[in-house]
Order: sequence, then C-alpha cells, then structure tokens
Amino acid sequence: MSRSNAILLVALVLGVWPAFSADPPAGTTVAGPTGFEDDDIDPATGLSRSTVVRPLREYVPPETPTPPARATPAVRKRPHIALILPTASAGLGRLADALRQGFAAAREAAGNDAPPVNVTAVEAEGNAAVEACRQADATGATVVVGGLTRDGANTLATSDCTRAPLLALNEVLGPGPRASVFSVSLSLEQEARQVALQAVSDGYRSAAVVGSASPLSKRVQEAFEREWTNAAGEIRRVAYSGNPEDAPALRERVLSAHVDLVFFALDPPEARSVRPYIPAVVPVYATSLSVNPRAEPLVNVDLQGVRYGEMPWFVQPDHTAVMVYPQPRQSMSVEQERLYALGIDAFRLALLLQRPQGPMQLDGVTGRISLEGDNTFVRTLVPAEVDNGKVVPLHTPP
Repeated sequence: MSRSNAILLVALVLGVWPAFSADPPAGTTVAGPTGFEDDDIDPATGLSRSTVVRPLREYVPPETPTPPARATPAVRKRPHIALILPTASAGLGRLADALRQGFAAAREAAGNDAPPVNVTAVEAEGNAAVEACRQADATGATVVVGGLTRDGANTLATSDCTRAPLLALNEVLGPGPRASVFSVSLSLEQEARQVALQAVSDGYRSAAVVGSASPLSKRVQEAFEREWTNAAGEIRRVAYSGNPEDAPALRERVLSAHVDLVFFALDPPEARSVRPYIPAVVPVYATSLSVNPRAEPLVNVDLQGVRYGEMPWFVQPDHTAVMVYPQPRQSMSVEQERLYALGIDAFRLALLLQRPQGPMQLDGVTGRISLEGDNTFVRTLVPAEVDNGKVVPLHTPP
C-alpha cells in the first residue's frame, strides 16, 4: 500500500484529515527505500504498528422508545335499570324471554321519561349472573332485576354484587338478605296460603287435601296445610296416583272424611280427572297450578265450581292497570304469559325502588302488590271460579 493510501485510510478511520507537506518536519524519522520506516510498518495492514485507532465516541445503539402505558379507560356510568335473565339457557330461555318482553312492554308504556333498560342474557344463574350484576353496578345501574329461578334469586341475594337495590324474581330463602334485596314472584305457596285464608273467611273449618307425588304438588300441599292448620285446624290428606283410572275411588274417600271442602294440589290434567268425582255439594278450592285460564271452555268444563286465586291479567281484562299494556305479540303458553305479566309488574316495581316515595304498593296486572316486613312483595290475587268452562272473578278484594 502506498504512503498516500495509508494516510487516507488513517484519516477515514480517525475522522481527521492530516496536513500534507512536501518536506518532512524536523524530528521526523525518514522512511526507508519503500517510503515507510521498515521496522514500523505492518506488512499485513500497511499501517504503522505505532498507530492507535480509536473511535471518536463509543457507539450506543439508539433506544427504542417505550410507548406510554395506556390508561385504563374510565367506565362510563349511565343511570339505568339492569335486567339479568337466563335467555341464553336451553331450558329456561323461552320463559325468560317472555318475562323480558313484558318488561319491555312496560318500559315502552312508561314513555320517554322512563329510565333506559340494559338487558344481559346469561346461560345460567350462577357466577355469570353475579358477574353481570357487578358489571351493571359499575356502569351505573340504579336497580338490578334478576334471579328467575329460586337458586338464581338466592345466589344474587347473598352476593355483594351491587350497592343498588336488587329485585329478585323468585322467593329468597334462607337467612335474611341485606336490606337492599327485595323479591317478587309467582309463588304457588303464596297462592296456597291465600286460598286457605279465603276458605276460612268463607266459613269452612275442615278440609281434605288431594295431592299427587310431584315435588310441586307437595310444596303447594304443605303450604296450604300450614296455613290451614294455623287458621282452622282440621285437615285430612287424600293421595292421588295421577292415574285417571284411580280417580273414581276418591269419591268415597272424600265423603268418608266428612270435611267442609276439598283442596286440589294437582296440575290441570289431574284436576280435570278428579273433579267430576268430588260430590257437587262439597266446595273445591285450588291454586293456579290446577287451572289454565286460557284453555277452551270445553276443556275446563270438568272443573266446574273450582275456586282459586287468579291474576287480574287473565280475569279482569277491563281493569285499568291491565288495559294499559299490550297482549304478547306472539303466541305464548299460559306459563309464558304469566311471566310476561310478571315482567310488566317487575318493571313497575323497579321504578318504585328507584325512587321510593311513600308506601311500596302497586295495583298490578299480577295482583295487588304490597311490601311485607321481610322485603317481600306479596301479590293479592282476585278470587275466581270456573263457571261453564270459563274463569270468572267472584269479587274484587277490598
């Protein structure tokens, strides 16, 4: 490598351009015949062995800027009524949706001033319902409505998911829940207790209870018996297998019991099978478990004279509270329609809980509703009777 090339290379490495002179300065070692000082040149590189090459500064790779941490967006709160229902459930979906439709109908009838409703569909009323309740609370729910099943109602009632009032749609059992938990339901046990008191008020003192082996029949039977025992005292049990062929034998068993009345804890087909064999002189009482108010008169004709408590929705279509709300837009079973009516009253009760003023009472489509001491909304039904296959009100309760 030539001397000039070596100087150029050093300049490029050092970043400094040297001054050139034709004559070497004083004190400079004179190069040998090759143009370089022989002992100082490294043949491999062509550079002086005494040359030290250092960078002007240590290279520091540029840092990748750390993006600023994203702030968790604040949850937007908007006052609303939260409705949590198992509409995504395979078994309960259609029943839950019927209640949702009633809730929506009541919201629509309330007009533009009514609060918005946020509906959350869950598949089961366990942890998913509790989480939906917490989310509702975080987003500004002023009232939470949910718990269609007994298990669901108790799960929500015993959780700490909300600071807002909670309206459970079934009976809340067990130890007393917190003060902000309320309940309303289509409890057949409540109906049985009311029928027992109505029969006592009608002057009867002894009763025979005809029930089947189904769990629901047993619950209704036990509720009637407890109330009847407290109010009147004398009661007889008459078991029914559910087989229509066994119905005729009940006649003699009822007559031999020497009672003032018979109470049915039976479903509609069972009640229709048994009623013709109960002597006409013996009054028959029941709950809505035994009667389908939407059945054709030809179907219900065998229930002649059966007395029970019914919703104004079914027996008082010209009632002021009933007339305000539309019938379901699609065909429903009587069980679905009962929940549709409950949805209407549930929305109205939510409004009361949102802005509590004075007594918590409601002239509802499911009955006259009032709040009892344990935060239970109790429905007082309309005394009704089956006459020529049609369900008609006996009289309006005071």
